[in-house]
Amino acid sequence: MNVRKIALNLLNEYEAGEKYANLSLSSHMTDGLSAAERSALTALFYTTVEHKLTYDYYVAALSGRSIEKIDLYTKNILRLGLCQIADMRSIPDFAAVNESVKLARNGGERAFVNAILRSAVRVKDSLPLPDRKKNAARFLSVKYSFPLHTVKLFISLYGEEECERLLETFNGSKYTDLTVNTLKITPLSLISSLGDEGIVATADEGLGSSLRILGSFNPERTGGFSEGKFFVQDKASLLSAAALSPKAGELIIDTCACPGGKSFAAAILSGDKAKIYSYDLHESKLSLVTEGAMRLGLTSISADAVDALVGNPDLFGKADKVICDAPCSGLGVLGKKPDLRYKSQEAIDGLPELQGEILKTSAKYLKVGGELVYSTCTLNPKENEEVVELFLRENEDFAKKDFTAGSYASDNGSLTLTPTTDGTDGFFMAKIVRVKKRKFTPVCHF
Repeated sequence: MNVRKIALNLLNEYEAGEKYANLSLSSHMTDGLSAAERSALTALFYTTVEHKLTYDYYVAALSGRSIEKIDLYTKNILRLGLCQIADMRSIPDFAAVNESVKLARNGGERAFVNAILRSAVRVKDSLPLPDRKKNAARFLSVKYSFPLHTVKLFISLYGEEECERLLETFNGSKYTDLTVNTLKITPLSLISSLGDEGIVATADEGLGSSLRILGSFNPERTGGFSEGKFFVQDKASLLSAAALSPKAGELIIDTCACPGGKSFAAAILSGDKAKIYSYDLHESKLSLVTEGAMRLGLTSISADAVDALVGNPDLFGKADKVICDAPCSGLGVLGKKPDLRYKSQEAIDGLPELQGEILKTSAKYLKVGGELVYSTCTLNPKENEEVVELFLRENEDFAKKDFTAGSYASDNGSLTLTPTTDGTDGFFMAKIVRVKKRKFTPVCHF
């Protein structure tokens, strides 16, 4: 089985916009590949997607051609070859070059691919980059393969040095967090069970029901997964559910629920004795919630297709708690979802208005005294603090409320986590409470 050929097909499919990177990869994981081939394909495909801006710069510099003028098929062959030469040093250079040349469609393409990759081998330890002194943002964009607009945003928020640390972290070592289904097993028992399968997991000091596994990990290949003893969820996401303090007997609504992690966490935290409505716009995705709840043995969750912009009027004013995890740019999870880093600035700019409308509708579910957590997995203030502040200015019946979750505490009702300071996804959460409507007291003058 030619793993490089499959990777090339995946790249062409991905670049055509037909599928997200993870879905493209998943669709080829049953193509008769061995475990070693699946691992090699995953590494080759994801690394190429993650670093494609860097590879494109190399190609343009080594060829003297504008990258836009190079055929996409040819460009993807070169990206795969450069991935092996620059970032997969266990592969011999001659193999990376020769096998890439074999993927070419004709003599001219073979000659071009051969020339560029051989040039790359000759300068592999000093491949060209922009001049940092002339344009630091451009340098960081190319070196770490992030769009210039994203790099400029991070520099404006954190400064150049911390921006680079953040980009390094996104491109660095990978991990998987698990949320323990404490209705079935204790964290320590799950750690022991995973250890028996050769998997090293550690409990989070500030949130014991969250476990971390470093490196490559397939949860579905463990006995604990099929037995419903855990589900995959970053600690930051679990914290946002914990911030609501779900309790037995409460009516809880998750307005943008799929794939269901926060609903599952709320069910477990409430002892599976709340009433949880998990809503999502796309009915096709709801099986992720229903099948996940069934696997975990959770009976308090009901899933239904409801547009978060419209809501379910039958439940307006009745909920004790609301989870509003709004669709966002994903600028906090760029290490786990490399294709998200290539979202256009225009696509990001349109999100705050949508998020504000979803928050406005989600807040309608709350009864007086009810609490809502608004959350995103982005580090963009326009999608985070600014959305919440605008909502509060326009809706006087609501106010921010401080909260604690594990060892974390909010500041003025909100909390931002970053990969560099907290070792989690980049994540924002804010708690909002519905207060009694302020009454106007007339002043009489005699």
